Amino acid sequence: MVRGTHTEVRTGEVELRIAPATDGSPGYVVHLSAQDRPPISADLGPLEETGELTKVLEHGADEDEREQAGEHLYLALLGGALAQEWMSVAAEGPPRRISLEVEPPELRTLPWELLRHQGRWLWRRPEAVWRRGCAADSQAAAVPSSLLGPLRVLVVICTPPHDDRLLAEQELATISGALERSPGRTYLDVLDAPADAAVLAERIDKLRPHVVHYIGHGMPRAGRGSPVLAFTPAEAGPSGPDTWELEAEAIADLTLWKPLLVVLNACHSGRADPADWVGGMAQAFLDAGARAVVSMQDDIASQCAVTFSHTFYEALGADRPVDEAVAAARSELARRAPRSGVWALPVLLTCGDPQSVLPIAFAPPPTASVQDILRCKQYVDLGRFVGRADERRQAWWALDNPGQSADGTDRPVLVISGHSQANFARTGKSWLTNWCLITWFLRGHRVVSVNLAKRPAPSAQAGDTNVYTKHKDWLTTLRLIRQEATSPEQLCPLPAQAFGEFNAVVNHLVEAPVLPNGTLEPADDEGRRFNDEIGDPYDRRKERIVSAFLQALQKASDGRPLVVALDHTESIMQGAFTQVLYRWLVRPIAYGQAPPLRLILVAPDSWVGPTLPETDSHMITRVRVGDFDSAQFMRLARLYGSRLGVPTDDTVVKALEGIHQALDQHFSVELFAQLAGILPQWGAADLQEAWR
Repeated sequence: MVRGTHTEVRTGEVELRIAPATDGSPGYVVHLSAQDRPPISADLGPLEETGELTKVLEHGADEDEREQAGEHLYLALLGGALAQEWMSVAAEGPPRRISLEVEPPELRTLPWELLRHQGRWLWRRPEAVWRRGCAADSQAAAVPSSLLGPLRVLVVICTPPHDDRLLAEQELATISGALERSPGRTYLDVLDAPADAAVLAERIDKLRPHVVHYIGHGMPRAGRGSPVLAFTPAEAGPSGPDTWELEAEAIADLTLWKPLLVVLNACHSGRADPADWVGGMAQAFLDAGARAVVSMQDDIASQCAVTFSHTFYEALGADRPVDEAVAAARSELARRAPRSGVWALPVLLTCGDPQSVLPIAFAPPPTASVQDILRCKQYVDLGRFVGRADERRQAWWALDNPGQSADGTDRPVLVISGHSQANFARTGKSWLTNWCLITWFLRGHRVVSVNLAKRPAPSAQAGDTNVYTKHKDWLTTLRLIRQEATSPEQLCPLPAQAFGEFNAVVNHLVEAPVLPNGTLEPADDEGRRFNDEIGDPYDRRKERIVSAFLQALQKASDGRPLVVALDHTESIMQGAFTQVLYRWLVRPIAYGQAPPLRLILVAPDSWVGPTLPETDSHMITRVRVGDFDSAQFMRLARLYGSRLGVPTDDTVVKALEGIHQALDQHFSVELFAQLAGILPQWGAADLQEAWR
């Protein structure tokens, strides 16, 4: 029997909805709505015992059983009174998107992803993308049309780091390789085996991730239908008393922050009936505010979970909508494991348009583009930068917290310092600084990177008088910043003409006690040294020159946040820094007197400690980096190889494990680059490819 119904359909989409009959009769009704067509409905056809249908995805079921189940499901859904209407819709050209909403909980357990007609799996047809979806909740909080990146992802590993039963480390490396080969576009954090729900909630609320990805175990509770996520803290045994469970009923009140996408890459033992995994745990996350949930409707082999994550996150990283990302992962699973049915295990459940689930956008400054990054080796090479999740977030948010308004920051000065516990030469301060710069650039900030260890360019006007010294005085430092800031090698070169008035001030005050009357015309810097012999007990000349430099930077910013990073700040003479540059450059920025400027000072702890005054520490954020703990080596090595696109096969793992055993308590940030001689695949990787 065909009935009329009323619903709105989004452009280019067909909606199918299974609902209980509303006229008092037993059974279910299928509603079909397509654009420019009157919506219709009809009775759902007869189904076999649902328990038998669900078994076709279990291990041991053969392809013939899955094909028969898929054909049976198709006949029940679209083979009855809706057949003619469905065929008519398909004859007009396949719709780009098809959503299937299954309201009755007892029918959600069925493997609708196996729908099959005329010898083809409908959910694997390339011309249409299927998903399970529900009508958008008008009471739900509206999702902005776009969210400024980077995409924030939290991977929660439910088992201890030493537990390799699910190959969690390999899956984590795969996610990192898929997302983080293009630095700055994604921020990835990891939570290992949280001790309880409070720890999990605290991390989610602190990071505010767009995506939460769970790797671990899921199962129904004994004697009850509702499923749970099982967590085993690092200090507990696999079945120890400290193992705790996150119940579906607890999801609604778990966190204040609501991720837009939740991925439950968790296998589960047994089935929940009727509150199945999809209708229980996945639906709970959706009800709590997520816009989409990806879950597995049966046990998935660890290697298949890795394959799914790799393809899924590669597609997300390429800005494809979540339903297309799942479809791409299905195709890859079908290619890697033919005739296994594993491709049908992922279930995508959405609330509303899948294109609005992760509306992440980037907005480089108007005069620049993402492709400009290819010109700058220091940013392209960031594909080799691993670890430091906490330090990345602290440093990035210090000057540009995505949870605050874009008007400014409470602490416009950031100090990135480092100390090697094992006396290694480097700690990765420059890596961290560059990662932050590229992140801010993609968020619309102008960024300038200055290496103060460089030699200033000789001045044609001054001849040979501008003698290079390893430790620079204050005026040489300002000139080097100007030189680097206006270089075409910068992502956002500042206009040289912005420094014209500063140059004129310098030209006069290096040899005169005061400026001449009248307006100074912009000029080129004559490159002369500052004459300290001229009487100036209050350093008014120096203050005026530095103030003119600040004004030049403000003018060059054109009203947009401008971040200037001074790497190797220890190259400045300590007296020149504390008595001149700190007083009239750093401190005014720190106290918000030179908007919209932001400043990063990068130097070793040994220089920062005795140089920066404690009296202003409340106005300056400090982030420290050190050596890596050797306990992290294998994870970081997998991440490193995955970023470079080099598979970590058994041979590579064996070599890395041998190196791991030979390490002391800490290892250097340079170790992975040094290992390129042992693992030449690492050294040959083309990181620029990720940006193309």
